[in-house]
Amino acid sequence: MPLQSKRTVKVHEIPTGTSEAQYLAFVEHLCTKPQKTSRFRLSRVTKHFKGKSKLDASTSASTDEVDEDAKSKDEGDLAPQPPTPKGEGEQAAPLLNNSQPTAKGWKETTFCFQNGQSVGTISFENEFLKNDPLARHEKDKESCWKDWVVEDNFKGVAILYEGPDAKFDICAVHGLGGNAIDTWTADSGKMWLRDFLPEHENFKNSRVMTFGYDSDLTDRSTVMELENWAETLLQSLNEEKERPLLFVSHSLGGLVVRKAMALLYPTPNSQNIKLSQCGIVFLATPHSGSTKADWSNFLVATAHTIGGVRAETVKTLQSFNTASVWDTAAFLNLEPCPPFRCFAEGVKMRVKGTNQHIVTQASATLGKHQAHMIMDVDHSSICKFKSRLGALVTVTMALRELLSEVTTGGVQQPKAQPDRRMFGQPRFLAHAYPPDRGFWWEGTELNEIQHQLTSTRPFFGRSKELSTLESSLATNGTRPSLTVVKGIAGIGKTELLLQFAATQRGRRNVFFLGSQDGETIDSVLSKVSTRIGFDMIEGLAENQERWRSTPVAERVQIFIAWLGDTCNKDSIFIIDDIEAFGYSKIPVILRYPARHALISTRDSNLIRADRVFRELRLSPLGHDDTVRILQSTLESLSANPAFWDSLGSIACRIQGHPLAARNAIPFAMQYLATYEIPSAAFSELFESQDPDERKIFLEFNFEGRSLWEAFDTSLERLELQENSQSAANLLQILPFLSYANDCVDDFLKMDKRWLLNCEKELPDIAVLKSGYTVMSSWLSKLRGVSFYVQSGSSNHNKTLNIHPLMLQYMLLRLDERRRVGLIRQVLHLCHALVDREKEREAQIKPHVLHCVQVCRGLGILLNSLGLPESTMRWVKGLLQTQVEVGEDPFGDPIDMSSAAVDEFVKTCTETKERLKQERNSLVDENTTTKMLMNCLRAWRVLRCSIEQPEEIADYLKPTVLDAIEVLQGMVRLRNMYPDIISELEAFRAIWVKPENSHDEGV
Repeated sequence: MPLQSKRTVKVHEIPTGTSEAQYLAFVEHLCTKPQKTSRFRLSRVTKHFKGKSKLDASTSASTDEVDEDAKSKDEGDLAPQPPTPKGEGEQAAPLLNNSQPTAKGWKETTFCFQNGQSVGTISFENEFLKNDPLARHEKDKESCWKDWVVEDNFKGVAILYEGPDAKFDICAVHGLGGNAIDTWTADSGKMWLRDFLPEHENFKNSRVMTFGYDSDLTDRSTVMELENWAETLLQSLNEEKERPLLFVSHSLGGLVVRKAMALLYPTPNSQNIKLSQCGIVFLATPHSGSTKADWSNFLVATAHTIGGVRAETVKTLQSFNTASVWDTAAFLNLEPCPPFRCFAEGVKMRVKGTNQHIVTQASATLGKHQAHMIMDVDHSSICKFKSRLGALVTVTMALRELLSEVTTGGVQQPKAQPDRRMFGQPRFLAHAYPPDRGFWWEGTELNEIQHQLTSTRPFFGRSKELSTLESSLATNGTRPSLTVVKGIAGIGKTELLLQFAATQRGRRNVFFLGSQDGETIDSVLSKVSTRIGFDMIEGLAENQERWRSTPVAERVQIFIAWLGDTCNKDSIFIIDDIEAFGYSKIPVILRYPARHALISTRDSNLIRADRVFRELRLSPLGHDDTVRILQSTLESLSANPAFWDSLGSIACRIQGHPLAARNAIPFAMQYLATYEIPSAAFSELFESQDPDERKIFLEFNFEGRSLWEAFDTSLERLELQENSQSAANLLQILPFLSYANDCVDDFLKMDKRWLLNCEKELPDIAVLKSGYTVMSSWLSKLRGVSFYVQSGSSNHNKTLNIHPLMLQYMLLRLDERRRVGLIRQVLHLCHALVDREKEREAQIKPHVLHCVQVCRGLGILLNSLGLPESTMRWVKGLLQTQVEVGEDPFGDPIDMSSAAVDEFVKTCTETKERLKQERNSLVDENTTTKMLMNCLRAWRVLRCSIEQPEEIADYLKPTVLDAIEVLQGMVRLRNMYPDIISELEAFRAIWVKPENSHDEGV
């Protein structure tokens, strides 16, 4: 909401001496739409106004005279008289609760004095009824009220009520995006500050006012911020005479009031406002910052969609922001500190289709005064009351208590302070009583779970890893420890650290830092040091201003040095994804004097000798834990029961990758929901010969993360390293090599220097000409950005452990021309190596079979590669002698044709017989699906072994055709895999058509 009220206008520039009756006559005139009259009647009205300009005020029309019957008469005869001056000391009593017929559109009016001038307000039933009279008055150039100002802008103080003998003031300060009137007005039109509060016996002798300021997030024209609003509030209220002052503040309004109190003492122009006479009611004010008010609050969300959000205002409510910390400490250390009451919303608010808790009880708590939760009110309705009962009773009781405290000496008195060393001797002191159950729990990564005992994201597996991290804290030696969690992108490093940090909460100080949106380590440390800075320095009352003026760099150094203090001997200093802060900063961060440092990294090479060093390499999750993640995601998303079938097949496809497991179910719900068994369709996706289809899942983004982006980050970090081009070229070759039994290591060690003479024919694999030591340096760069994690086995130097999803990413990043070129060149190279040394064939063969497997899995025919004829014959010869190749979940296994036929026929026959035997019993649908998937897998193996009809023996064809018919029948019976039926028909045509043609010729 901007400064303009939706249903209320303010009337000012009212001539001195105007009576209530004359003001009401103006209201009647303003809100009554003029009837169309003849030119003769209009002239009578004009003459009447001219003739009445000198009449005595006693002849003015009274309220009773202005009724519905009178409206039928000539308007000129009923026109009220202009006011006549009253004496200087004469005051008009406030006008309140003057309800008017709703047919006229206006409901409530007020008429008070402000700074010696008459002011009024008029509230309408809705915005349309307000705008109409407002527009008419702007065009009024003839009536006696033409110089009165009517506007809907409520900037600054607006007085709503003043008792005949007012002894204290009540000022309401609205929150983010609100305004001085609408924030406090219920849907029924009742404004409790105007309609209910003055009726209360304890508040009849009060003056009630509101304060408006430009808190509209989308208004980029204003440059005012929190401190400016606080100064304006003090200036506006200082115009009134000195007496007790109670504030009622909502959300951001509480921060404005709190800031004003902190500014009050040093402000020389606020003599009429005394700290000892102030009291504050905070309604849903985020004293420790509100994550929802930062990016989930409905006003901020709306402002983001419109554009033009004022970043300074949003940051004011950001969790643990600098201003909030300073202002909180400054307020609590005021002498005297004004008494206050804190209240929090008891109901979540509907925001963008979901229920959200905008300001929690913990966030609304100030100092040691825990916020009281008010039932049945959310963040918006906590300051709007429909009746005199319910939540209003709670707030009025708080106001009564505060009034009693400020009028009977209940204000906190200055505390006697012991002699303390000045700021800088020493500059810091370990905290004695940290705020959260005795220990600090700070950092950018902990904001979202600040008031939770554990992370809200389900966590499965990793029990052994958690035990290892726990044991890393048990060192009794004098040397500091460093524990490094290593793993590829998305493997769960951050989740593990968060889970471990949650187990340590309340047991020791936990500082958890991570880079968000490219934030520097200095920026992150400055926020943490600012957050706890007041507890590090001695003599807070004396040194607070010194601390506030201390440069950020110096505050960071104070915090870093404090980490090494004996009070932090059990503290944990956690850095998540240390490379995100920049490679040049890693040595600097690792030199921080924290006793127990715990970092996560994608760099499998990182080791240190200056600390007690431990490393923890995260491997993929086990099958059962992967299934549990899938099940948990299904439950949280309330997915269709069809998605529960065959979760094990999805787990097999994603190979224990946690990020893939979290994304798989949302992906299936969005793209595969129309399939009878979405999990089966998900598995089929990875056998697609269309690279773009395989790529869709990797690029799928859920909760802000996708596998593609995670892996891309590793590539970007590789490009930041010196001389990385050769490593990048090697990376493109790796997807076409086999990793079974360390054969890739043997392949790389083979002497290939002769490639120097073949760079024209094999340009894309020319890097393989280098010696193994040189290639090891490139592999080290790939390990350094987590394209693979060095194995933890005793023979780890010989193992390339690349996750299948990472291999898919490497493969799909290449365009089709590049893929075809690399397949051709790798096969050509393999043939050349065997040509030079025949005994190498056993070592080379796995790479040939794997390369052909990738080729056919992508729907690329060997004949289309353009291989030399000798190489083509050699490759086909290897395929004919190959009996079995281990299954790769992302490619199509290759078998010799006869073995493939035998397996396909056997699988289909056994499945048919089992289904036939169990026809009369209940067969688990999951079991049926698995059997059919086995048939389809055997079919894929067979299909990949046959490029041309002549490649399979004639005696096998009838058996194959029978098995195909059996599989078609089973698929049709269960209405599954319609694409497979078409594929089977097309395959049968390879043999059926030639046979029919031969018969016709005979």
